[in-house]
Amino acid sequence: MRRTSLVHAKAHLSELVDEAEHKRKPVLILRHGKPAAALVPVELVLGDKAVAARPMSAEQSRALLDELAASAPESTMTMAEALGRNRLDRF
Repeated sequence: MRRTSLVHAKAHLSELVDEAEHKRKPVLILRHGKPAAALVPVELVLGDKAVAARPMSAEQSRALLDELAASAPESTMTMAEALGRNRLDRF
């Protein structure tokens, strides 16, 4: 585990966060030579909650839009018009 002073941590915070995040190396921050705080990979604190959500597939996106359209109030506008998909047809 890397140890660094609070003064150094303040001056190099971005570098230390990168080390904890990407290299998975905890950083112990010392104040007056005594441990005061630590920078650790977020997985150590949040566990499984830290896993980023994956982007939706095209199929999932269409299903979500269909679900939203079905629950929306009635409109004279079609989904294609609302999304602007037919605007290129005018040219």
